[in-house]
Amino acid sequence: MAESDEMRGVALYERLMALKPADLAETKWAEMAGLNRGLFTNLKSKGGSIRSDNLRKLLSVIGRTEADLTDVPESNAAPVHFEGASIERLPRDMPVFGTALGAEMIVEGEAIEQTMLNSGDVIEYRKRPIIANGVDRIYGLYVQGSSMYPAHRDGAFLYAQRGASLRIGDDVVVYLRPQNEEDDGARATHVLIKRLIRRSAQYVELEQFQPAKTFRIAMGSVLRIDRVLTADDYA
Repeated sequence: MAESDEMRGVALYERLMALKPADLAETKWAEMAGLNRGLFTNLKSKGGSIRSDNLRKLLSVIGRTEADLTDVPESNAAPVHFEGASIERLPRDMPVFGTALGAEMIVEGEAIEQTMLNSGDVIEYRKRPIIANGVDRIYGLYVQGSSMYPAHRDGAFLYAQRGASLRIGDDVVVYLRPQNEEDDGARATHVLIKRLIRRSAQYVELEQFQPAKTFRIAMGSVLRIDRVLTADDYA
């Protein structure tokens, strides 16, 4: 199909909806493809259409091609559901936040490596790991610095989950409360990527490996703690 060709109408909309992951909103899908958020509203209208190049962008977000549109069953057909999900069909909807090496934090007279994580800066979207298929509030980030080597090298990619239950020995992303009262913490945030040793109402005790140190942060300085995912989490 040439790029100048167009596919039209509600029939195309229904076929796209049959392919769309259940947890992916229409407006979000269009946004992830770099298209207008009102694309689906237009497509449903009389005479609505989408250019072939934009259609390919839309389908690539969910790991599909135009060939998959011809394989979608009619609305009165019963699709066959296979157990599990192949990595090729997992949605590319997991945000990866930008990170940078932050200024060192001095705790008990020693330098603790910090990371700047900008949750307002989505640098890419990735397919979800199989262990996180269907799990809410998953995101990705890149390790900055060597404080967690050899567990996590500088530049390593990690999956993390917001609101997950925490266990002693988990690697965690600790969000620190902004020092500037005008900063609501919605964008650039200081975080510590460390190992959880102990947690109480008064403090959280963490460990880093390079240089080796165990230290405590007062809970009053902590916004939240997210867990770094491992293959054991959703086995």
